[in-house]
Amino acid sequence: MTNRILGEISNVVRKTAGDTIYFFGTIASDKLRTVTYVPVLDASPKTFLTEVVADGYQRRGTPARMRAFGNFLYENQDSVVPPILLSGRDGWTFVPEASGWVGTLSILKPAAIVDGQHRVGGFVWLHEHKQIVKEVAFILLYQLTREIEMKTFITVNNMARGVAKSTTAYLEAEDEAQIAWLLNTEPDSPFVNRISRGTVERHQLFALHSVAKEIKRLFSVGPVSEQDVATKTDYAGQFFRSVADELDDTWYPDLEKLDDPTTGGRKAFTSKLLELTGLIAWSYVGAQILSRSYDEVSGMNWANVERLVHAAAQVDWDKTGQYQGRTGLVGGKVMADDMIRLLPAEQGT
Repeated sequence: MTNRILGEISNVVRKTAGDTIYFFGTIASDKLRTVTYVPVLDASPKTFLTEVVADGYQRRGTPARMRAFGNFLYENQDSVVPPILLSGRDGWTFVPEASGWVGTLSILKPAAIVDGQHRVGGFVWLHEHKQIVKEVAFILLYQLTREIEMKTFITVNNMARGVAKSTTAYLEAEDEAQIAWLLNTEPDSPFVNRISRGTVERHQLFALHSVAKEIKRLFSVGPVSEQDVATKTDYAGQFFRSVADELDDTWYPDLEKLDDPTTGGRKAFTSKLLELTGLIAWSYVGAQILSRSYDEVSGMNWANVERLVHAAAQVDWDKTGQYQGRTGLVGGKVMADDMIRLLPAEQGT
């Protein structure tokens, strides 16, 4: 009995690095979900990708980060994206042409995503929500053992830089202002293009100085306050992506109103979540959550962050609800006090 072929990719280039065989090619984004998967430690409640837990070793991705990257692709159609890194797991077979170094890859089973799961999720989101198909560059590593694949994953992620130097160089300001601006410029930030250095335009949420003030509040408790700009930017982005994922039915409908000229923009928001009041509340609560989830040896426990965010999110976010009329710093503090009371004890205590 022959295996069913999931697809074929032509014009693939075969290369070697010592004893390692690898391939360069591109694949249409509408095929990505079928021919790839992420080997994760635990499955996501929501995702745009295929995940496999058996023998997994990666932390699961966040849909908010994938959606943000998909929006970046949508708004920057001419952008060039670095290749994703795949491991064929003996399921991709190369059929060479006469030259021997160009040929076709036949796909018998999905490849593991070693690096780039959020980029893949962004391309999948773009196809499924905007009906746009893009060619996605990939590098396929051939016939890796699981151990070598894991080492490759660790190497790639340890060498990756979370913050672009060009954006840090833009501001000569306090750390909090740099972090706030990086949250505006990083493609996978939940606040990308939503923070203003001057007048807050229709498509924007906050002024830079307001976000900088809340970033200072977010990192005001415990050892996380001593981290550098790059680490705090990464932590702030991941924290607010967790909030966006937890409250996605509230976050994204209001966010989309900023880009729809037929709505009233921020005035049409039905929730306090994306108002300054919501940012203040989550910054107060986030300081407690990040401090409780951080260990100076093992770093940030993001599973615990998600657990605490889930608990804190269970308040009334409706503008006409329990906190109607409570705005700004005073309103945010009132909401935060109620949210902090909802935080459970640490597991095992």
